[in-house]
Amino acid sequence: MPLAYSPEDSRRYERDAVECQTQIWGTTLPPSPVTLVNISPSGCMLRCDQLVSIGESLTIALPTGSTLRGRAIWSGGARIGVEFDTPISEDEYRPLLLRLKAC
Repeated sequence: MPLAYSPEDSRRYERDAVECQTQIWGTTLPPSPVTLVNISPSGCMLRCDQLVSIGESLTIALPTGSTLRGRAIWSGGARIGVEFDTPISEDEYRPLLLRLKAC
């Protein structure tokens, strides 16, 4: 019997747990508060009260002052999976992760 598809099935990197309040916006999405739940160099999961369409381009304003751009690749309930347009380099990822875990 085939297993149900899981967003984790296609991940290139393991996700690191974080719990940061931040903001996103997109083409049809006004600036909205979200919780950044986990992150990897190639994407993240957000918790959000807004409906986000799969494929929507998003900007994520990180509490570190930087932004990430990506697109919603899955959505389930209040959770959104985002794939970044450009993966975060390993040199940049570890320092970013440390700052996010401190927020």
